[in-house]
Amino acid sequence: MINYLLIGFNQSSQAISIFLGGVVLILFLYVGYSNANPSFIFEWLVSTLGYSFIIITTFLTLIAIISIININNCENRRRKFWFETGLQVSNLISTLALTYTLLGISLGIGELSSSKLDIDTINQTISKLTQQFSMAFMTSVIGLPLSGLLRSILIIIYEHFRVHSFKSSPKLLTK
Repeated sequence: MINYLLIGFNQSSQAISIFLGGVVLILFLYVGYSNANPSFIFEWLVSTLGYSFIIITTFLTLIAIISIININNCENRRRKFWFETGLQVSNLISTLALTYTLLGISLGIGELSSSKLDIDTINQTISKLTQQFSMAFMTSVIGLPLSGLLRSILIIIYEHFRVHSFKSSPKLLTK
């Protein structure tokens, strides 16, 4: 039992290290490219995407990274399970992105339909509408490529190990 807990803790810490390393690299590239303050990105992410999208996407990304780690570290009979788990989690990320896109569009349309449109309120209404549409499209801009990247890494790593295990397995001779 303790062995399983230690293995799970080790994989979780590896996944968190990989995730945080990726975040640091993205921040480094952003700061180098734009000369902006890194805290600006976090403020923008929270104001545009919201906490719920960020938390759920982070959680699903960590599970996908754990799946990638397990494909590398486990024996052949468990490798297929982790491959399928990683693919399903990657698909969940794209589903989440599209769900939040539709949610943002719906909230924007709801805001538009409930607003009084006249000369005095049109600027406020358009501001609220563009805020909702910004959330809608940015969730897809972030979620869909992330899902595709994780899915590609999973498939490439899984096929790499599958080909190597196929080459090393003994072949039956038939007459």
